[in-house]
Amino acid sequence: MPVPFLDLKTQYNQIKDQIKPELEEVLDTCYYVLGPKVAAFEESFAKIARTKHCIAVSSGTAAIHLMIWASDLESGSGIIVPPNTFTASAEGIVLAGHVPVFVDVDKQTFNLSPLKVEEFLEGCSDTGSPIDPKTGVRIKGILAVDLYGQPANFKELEKITEKYDLHLFEDACQSVNASIAGRPAGSFGTAAAFSFYPGKNLGAYGEGGAVTTNSDKLATKVRQLRDHGSTEKYHYDFIGHNYRMSAFQGAVLGVKSRYISQWNDNRIRAAARYEELLSDLPVELPVREEDVRHVYHLYTIHTPERDNLRNHMNGQGVASGLHYPFPLHTQKAYAYLGYKEGEFPVAEYNSSNNLTLPMFPDISAEQQELVAEAVKSFFRKG
Repeated sequence: MPVPFLDLKTQYNQIKDQIKPELEEVLDTCYYVLGPKVAAFEESFAKIARTKHCIAVSSGTAAIHLMIWASDLESGSGIIVPPNTFTASAEGIVLAGHVPVFVDVDKQTFNLSPLKVEEFLEGCSDTGSPIDPKTGVRIKGILAVDLYGQPANFKELEKITEKYDLHLFEDACQSVNASIAGRPAGSFGTAAAFSFYPGKNLGAYGEGGAVTTNSDKLATKVRQLRDHGSTEKYHYDFIGHNYRMSAFQGAVLGVKSRYISQWNDNRIRAAARYEELLSDLPVELPVREEDVRHVYHLYTIHTPERDNLRNHMNGQGVASGLHYPFPLHTQKAYAYLGYKEGEFPVAEYNSSNNLTLPMFPDISAEQQELVAEAVKSFFRKG
């Protein structure tokens, strides 16, 4: 029996009787952009993130761009970000008129390392305010990514941003319903960005995203920026963008958000099953930090045999993924920043050695056993 990397159809079949009338209502009302379905989803998602505001937008990339753009940082500010993430994390910084400043990650979680951030800031703060020695920009913020579904170490990052008077942003695009000591992802720092791409833990049926924040001022500006800088039709306070969420996506997400905690509980159980099945193999399994609800958007193992293992698994009918095989500081798009391969060894190790196993809420014990047997048979063969 082949094992898919992701199974969206099973989930859809479970909720389609609830989804279809919601979509029909959008069609009947002809309110296709924003509107009551999106507003209702914003209200429900703010409760999930436990924030005062949720502003639904057209994608996770738009959410990252908007939360930084709305923060009124001085143009050309440096924002610290990890190199082993999807390009949208750094892309949003650039689109907002700022400069990504890469700092390496923690070897256990592969999230941004507070220790390395602190060391970096101490080393470039001789004049008081930290200045990036590579680009010469004044550092004004940190964008931490909740990689694979585990929130970054915000307890320590909050201390650092307070010490250096920096903005703290959360890229929570992989961590809906995750938490640290009960505090939800999306509630840390100045603002957080979420993605509802179809393959996410909470996925739309197309593109979608959101910004969450407790700041009235920032929320108001994000709402304006997503709609061409407007608060009233044909009245524009400043140049904005068209980052509005489709009503269809608001309707879908409104239904699916009711199940996110249950679906994530299923992922957590599946992760525990993988750990039991794979614990005696020469691979590195995910490490969950204490007091963290890791929601396993991705279940990623590490081995120097990654490429050969992946080919073997494919031959056994077991799908897998790579996230992310080329760290951003080595990409052509960011060459202008002046980084070179070898500068961020942990991020580079992650990119070269990670392999993502099938993970979705409805993955069965039988499917996971087939995945485990494919991995085991590779190492037996070797």
